[in-house]
Amino acid sequence: MIDPRPIALEGHGVRLEPLSGEHHDALAAAAEDGKLWELWFTSVPEPGKTQAYIAAALAGQEAGHMLPWAVREAASRAIVGCTRYHDILAESDRVEIGYTWYANRWQ
Repeated sequence: MIDPRPIALEGHGVRLEPLSGEHHDALAAAAEDGKLWELWFTSVPEPGKTQAYIAAALAGQEAGHMLPWAVREAASRAIVGCTRYHDILAESDRVEIGYTWYANRWQ
């Protein structure tokens, strides 16, 4: 049975950092680069709602069905987006990957 826990992952020019409140300002700026909240195919926080977005992701982590990361570009050290495991079913060794989005300039 899998036991997903927050951990930093790094490779191929990016670093996935366990999501925290410290990522708020950088994620808000990344979402505003391209008005990403208008996209229909992913979940991106609207202006003024980044704190709630982070809180919901962390609540999902606490409940055991999500594992969110902020995505940092390694060379510039800029936070460029977000991704997460979701719909985690530990007893079935299953996770889905989604809620992934990147600032327009990094797409």
